[in-house]
Amino acid sequence: MRAYKLLQKLFIFITMLPMLLTTGCWSSIELNNRSFARMLLVDKAESGVELTLAFPLPNRLIPGQSGTGGPQTGKPYTYITKTGQDIGEAYRSIQSDLSRSITFGQTSVVVIGHELAKEGITPVLEFIAREPRFHINADLFVTQGRVLDLTKVPIVFERFPADILIAYGREHVTVNTTTTDCLIATYHGGDMIMPLLKIESKQMPGEKPEEVQWLGTDGAAIFREGKLQRTLSTDEMRGALWILGQLKNAEISVRSTTDGKSVNYMINKARTKITPSISGNQVSIMIRTKAEASLISSDSNVNLQDPLQRKKLQRGIEILVEERMNKAIEKARKAGADVFSFGQYIDWHYPKEWNTLASRWRELYSRELKVTTEADITIKRVGSVKEPTKIRKTSHPEGKK
Repeated sequence: MRAYKLLQKLFIFITMLPMLLTTGCWSSIELNNRSFARMLLVDKAESGVELTLAFPLPNRLIPGQSGTGGPQTGKPYTYITKTGQDIGEAYRSIQSDLSRSITFGQTSVVVIGHELAKEGITPVLEFIAREPRFHINADLFVTQGRVLDLTKVPIVFERFPADILIAYGREHVTVNTTTTDCLIATYHGGDMIMPLLKIESKQMPGEKPEEVQWLGTDGAAIFREGKLQRTLSTDEMRGALWILGQLKNAEISVRSTTDGKSVNYMINKARTKITPSISGNQVSIMIRTKAEASLISSDSNVNLQDPLQRKKLQRGIEILVEERMNKAIEKARKAGADVFSFGQYIDWHYPKEWNTLASRWRELYSRELKVTTEADITIKRVGSVKEPTKIRKTSHPEGKK
């Protein structure tokens, strides 16, 4: 019995020993000594790159207070910009001016300037891949012009600039591309698609100054081998959303066959399936998408309860969706960029055949690949009103008003 108890105590000691040796954090950095970068902005400089980091300001995060104990008078965030031969050098320059240690654990947005995107974003992805604290689901964007223009945009609806860009992806108003998507793409030729941002002047009555720089989305950017090649318009970008299966809710308008006026629908429950096939020497891709449509409004006198008219309207939506998808695919093929990963679908379904196709895939993709799109839209709800709402004239007896 005594031997058994000794063995039991020895077992407990051996089990607890590793825990005793690993207590504490030998390399920890206190939160008060950290500076959390929410956004990373990169652009081309005259010599090297220009790096901008966006930080929240801890002494301004409590509404109504500042670090001096008085009322808050400034923004709760700031930007710091440095240039260097590469991102690492610019990053070290920023760090040398800060009293806290920079951490990328909360970096949720990466924005790349147009000129750097044309030159190639491989250095940006290299920096992200080697930074262990960088969040793999951070969203990537490309600007039409200089990335520093983004720092001049007023923040109206959100508290931090990064929250605006995160919402674009969350609400599916544009294509959603993460650092994971881009890093995976580097292993399959470096072809990718990113959301495109635009900054334009707009009037804002009540604000000072009244004309401000306003941030919005504007299509998408097509990359081949990590370099910007072409851009998609807003409608073409929406076609890309259908193909990628990222469409959440979208408004779409079609013309009535009775009087040519608009009938507006809200698209929901969209789902897309991509199926490759190989028959002899012909390689094909079939894209089938299904969705439901609900009537929002109608300017037409078309009878929405008539099954024949409803079928015509459904077909009108389907044709419009197929056109948008085809235009997005056409732009990508002209750029020679397989941004929709058709090659990966073929590799997955036909691994043996892919071994012979891989070496000439770009040429085959651009010239020989047969791509067919097919949309199946079902109008589920047309509302309780049978006719469009309009002012009806009333007749008065002669001599009366």
